[in-house]
Amino acid sequence: MFRPDTLSLALALWLVGLAATAQTAPVGHSAPRSVVLTGKAGEAPLIFLAPGIVTVLLLDAPLVREAVELEGRARFSVVDVGERTVTLSPAVALGPAERLALRVTYREGIPSSAVFLLTGQPGQRDEVVNVLRPQQSGEACRVELAALRGQCEAQRQELEALKARPAALSPAAFMLAGGMDGSGIQGKDLNDACSKVRGTLHLQGCEVLGAATWSLMVFEVSNTADEPWSPAWAEVIPVAGGAPRRARAVLSGQPILSSGASTRVAVELEMPMRKSEARLTEPHTLRVCNGDGSRCLSIPNVKL
Repeated sequence: MFRPDTLSLALALWLVGLAATAQTAPVGHSAPRSVVLTGKAGEAPLIFLAPGIVTVLLLDAPLVREAVELEGRARFSVVDVGERTVTLSPAVALGPAERLALRVTYREGIPSSAVFLLTGQPGQRDEVVNVLRPQQSGEACRVELAALRGQCEAQRQELEALKARPAALSPAAFMLAGGMDGSGIQGKDLNDACSKVRGTLHLQGCEVLGAATWSLMVFEVSNTADEPWSPAWAEVIPVAGGAPRRARAVLSGQPILSSGASTRVAVELEMPMRKSEARLTEPHTLRVCNGDGSRCLSIPNVKL
């Protein structure tokens, strides 16, 4: 049996051993830390990496995954980009003086991108880094909204320009569609009719073409008003009486005609089948209008 003093000594030695073991045990995982981006020029937070350690950057918004750029990609054994994460692990240690750039781009918000500098430091490593952006102020939101509206307007104008571009049509396809017969196309000068137009839209170079099943009026228009004008639709009204008929197509060299600008406009009208002698004989009033019809160009005595 242990004597009381022997038992006390053994217990004391056991407790001392536990304390020594606790003091010499290796340090566990590093604590997560947070990085708050300010968007200031030249901002590039340091991220500490170590071989065999996986470092995860947790971002507070979705990334453009295909836009992530990593300098020295071949030096990493793990590179994975998620919807809101970037996971890295170097194959070899990075020196304390090394700085490898990691650039990420956000899908939305300000700042729109961020640069991190990857480095190494003995005894220091990051395992989880929370990357945060500050809450946007009302003014920042307004700036971002204005930029998005500008992008949308540019895309709208590009779409309008594509819509205004005439479709390619070969002579063979044109004939098969019945657009012209053996008698060909007749043409007439319409500058006399265009000279009678009054208002802020001035015309010149007016002419009309007629074939078996269609008529086409072409003219150059100048916008002398302060506000822009965009020809969107047209109609013809028979002088002899009858209901207005919408044009089949209105094509413009410029989708939006700003103040002082000029462009060519073509108005295509579907006509009933007719012989050559009946073409370009019936007088009409031609109206070419913007989208809501608030501003129209009216040309009298157009023979279609």
